[in-house]
Amino acid sequence: MTLKIVKTLLSIFLVFMYYLGFWSAKSSIKITLFFIMILFIYEVGIETGKKQMNKN
Repeated sequence: MTLKIVKTLLSIFLVFMYYLGFWSAKSSIKITLFFIMILFIYEVGIETGKKQMNKN
């Protein structure tokens, strides 16, 4: 779970660093990073939901 949170935070950080103008990328890389960020956020949400269901 911790690894999933770390990779999610890193992908969010990379996307925001791009939007803040600290680095540039081709449009295909921008789109890929954005969808990877969305996938990682979804993955962490699923794992969090599983943990909450197990506690109940």
